[in-house]
Amino acid sequence: MNSAESGSTDSGCLPAPYRILPHELPFRIPGFLKQARPSDRVLAPVACDCETWFDSFASHVASSVGRRFLPVCRMSDGEFFFLFGRQPPSLRLSAAARFRRRIRQALGSLRGMARGFHASTAASVSSGDFSAAEWRRYRPLLSQDYLAVLEAGVLGIHLSYGKSAFQEHYFPAIARWLAQADRRLTLANYVPFYFVYALLRGPRFREIIANRRLLVVHSATGVKRDSIIAALRQHGARSVSWLAISSNRSFADTLDLSSVTDAPDACLVGAGIGKSRVIRQLEPLGVPCIDAGYAFEVWADPDKQWDRPYMTPDEVFDATKVRFLSPDDRAMLGRT
Repeated sequence: MNSAESGSTDSGCLPAPYRILPHELPFRIPGFLKQARPSDRVLAPVACDCETWFDSFASHVASSVGRRFLPVCRMSDGEFFFLFGRQPPSLRLSAAARFRRRIRQALGSLRGMARGFHASTAASVSSGDFSAAEWRRYRPLLSQDYLAVLEAGVLGIHLSYGKSAFQEHYFPAIARWLAQADRRLTLANYVPFYFVYALLRGPRFREIIANRRLLVVHSATGVKRDSIIAALRQHGARSVSWLAISSNRSFADTLDLSSVTDAPDACLVGAGIGKSRVIRQLEPLGVPCIDAGYAFEVWADPDKQWDRPYMTPDEVFDATKVRFLSPDDRAMLGRT
């Protein structure tokens, strides 16, 4: 589902320590079936149909629009690294690759102690810059924020995997985090990471946006901001209000909700690693607050949809244009 780590094995079998939920489902999302690969799987708390799970999630969000606070927040490798630090390399890597990875991790840890935490959503798009001291200070705060989202809404946790190793080496740390907080994942409070993007970029987005008043919480300015607003209006939004935040330090922002004069029906948030801090401050609005992340980059520049999975629905998907797959995978999807 993402780029493979160097030295990854060809086996799609997930090692036992990473099976932190009891069921593994074929990963399929309605409206995005042309991107489904036989090797793609997702961990689930109960046996179910993945497509039905997505439809239930989409309906839950749609039914909350204009009615109740529903935080929806994604977690993948950036959030995992911020919360849990470096973890042992995937057991699906060869012994030599794991050794090389451990050496790089050790060197990276030494540099990180001085440099702090820095991550990007895309090239030149920061998702957070923390000094080393800020990283230590905000790690427990953001951890509590993500747990609060799990309590009140939905976490889109990246517990999916494919034929090559990517973020699965964080799975045991995620299990420990949940156990220490005495939290359990259910089909209601947890969905696969890509469900959120599929909701925002697929056919069910109109249920969220059509004839609705939207609030966007984001740092974009100028042409990029105008392009995002125009795209959301094109999708059917009645109005789009904007609440500006820091481009790389949203975790430290204090939102002024008194400036939101047009009461929104839903809120779309692009706040990087600090998104959980931002989303919790939006609770008084009493509407769904959805962590849209990279979807903003695509709304600003449609060509970027070909750089990430589940950005392009089936009706316009073209395997020859994607830039996030290997040549073999592109050829395989092109035959389906």
